[in-house]
Amino acid sequence: MVSNRMKTNWLWDSRIGEKEVKKILKDEGHPKFDLYAEKLLSRVNDPKMVFSMLDKVTFCKKWPGMKKRMLKNRWLRSKVVFWQTIYERVHERLKNEGIKIRQIPQTIKISPERMKLAQQIKKIRLKLGYTQKDIAKKLGVIQQYISKIESGRENVSIDTLKRIADALGKHLIVRLK
Repeated sequence: MVSNRMKTNWLWDSRIGEKEVKKILKDEGHPKFDLYAEKLLSRVNDPKMVFSMLDKVTFCKKWPGMKKRMLKNRWLRSKVVFWQTIYERVHERLKNEGIKIRQIPQTIKISPERMKLAQQIKKIRLKLGYTQKDIAKKLGVIQQYISKIESGRENVSIDTLKRIADALGKHLIVRLK
């Protein structure tokens, strides 16, 4: 028989106990939720034990992001394969029970003004021969953020527009008519 001490061995490097971790794992909005959920999944191979601490619906909602982060560590790849199999089985069971895991994102309506501005930024960037990555580097942001701006999916502030204009060597003029 496995002792209780062995069951909680996955917390060997934590300053808090299993009771506190269980509270964290019951609240997916907790700032340390992902840390302890990933630690649990990377160190425990017992789904029964994991699901005594982590709700199955929450696991299915959070798994894609946790999987992505865990795959960055090559030592965890076999754990990811194991938990991916568990995820697929649990997800299928929940789906068959009529439990929705993911909400379908609502379509965001992009204003014509924002779209026009996005297209203008992209046109100037391309004319100057810059890549999204070049502009991102100048602004100190990631390339994906520039992509969101240029597709109109990001509602940028005047300050950000000013920084973009400066990076492109242009002047920002805002007019109300």
